[in-house]
Amino acid sequence: MTTPPIFNPVFSETNSKIIANELRYGKGYYIFNEALTTQTVSAIESIVPIEDLLVNSNNLGYVRAHWAKYLSHTLALSKECYDIVTSEKIRSICRNFFDNPYKISNQRIYETHTKSHLPWHTDNNLQTGNKYKGKHDLPGLMFLFYLSDVSDTNPFQLIPDSQKWSEQNKERFFTETFIEQNHGNEILTVKAPKGTLILCNSHLIHRAEPFNLPGFRRLTYIFQVDELSDKHVGHGERVLINPSFVEDTSPEILTYLGFGQQADYPSFPETSVATMLPRDMLLLQKGLLPKAFQGLMISLAKSILPGALINNFRKRITS
Repeated sequence: MTTPPIFNPVFSETNSKIIANELRYGKGYYIFNEALTTQTVSAIESIVPIEDLLVNSNNLGYVRAHWAKYLSHTLALSKECYDIVTSEKIRSICRNFFDNPYKISNQRIYETHTKSHLPWHTDNNLQTGNKYKGKHDLPGLMFLFYLSDVSDTNPFQLIPDSQKWSEQNKERFFTETFIEQNHGNEILTVKAPKGTLILCNSHLIHRAEPFNLPGFRRLTYIFQVDELSDKHVGHGERVLINPSFVEDTSPEILTYLGFGQQADYPSFPETSVATMLPRDMLLLQKGLLPKAFQGLMISLAKSILPGALINNFRKRITS
């Protein structure tokens, strides 16, 4: 049985060295409209129900962080995501971009909705736990896929060539005033259909354009690859991988996935009940109350009825 292609020819047939050279020596970005096939996009969209709220569950799902939802374990849940990340095309670009070994630093699907205001930034960040520690000088690449059609609301924006001078700022973010006054006429806004791939040098300045539009939703898949360095041992997030996805166990693949490499950062973002919106809290309570009542009744029955009777009842309802 032939496996359907992940990528469309517009991306898969473009020379990897040309792409890597543009990312490293050129403007620092490359855009491929509809790089993913329609089937691949559909499969990623339906990994797990995005509205599910998991409580005391061993399953994996989306977490809430204010007006965004994140699925940070795509390599454990989606064969399509795993195949994208480990594809020969992606790794070929990496081989041509990096001089030294490299690995996945993070990966996630996220949905922005209702409103968002992400400042201008680069992705060459160091952390201590969840806290920002500073910037590093490691070469890195960001791969961002639109899983929604993106037009006038919340498009990705970047400043071409900015990877060549962004190191002058040691803070986590660039102010809007600085960008508007000095580089406002250079901003590139990426309005494109779902399946589009935006590749960026991790030192390139970028953001998603701020918006406030109730009812709007945008779904995105993103992952980052950074060079390994003894200077920053432990750089990168911890990764969960479904071993059934791993067909190629070559040293290149295992190093790329981080096997045997220290990873100290927790999955982004840091979440708790405090990062949930009131609407999400109400939905959570609505789902919890019936289950809590059911659990209370079962606990009460166990405390009153003999164990043998309960086991016989279980057999009857499961047979």
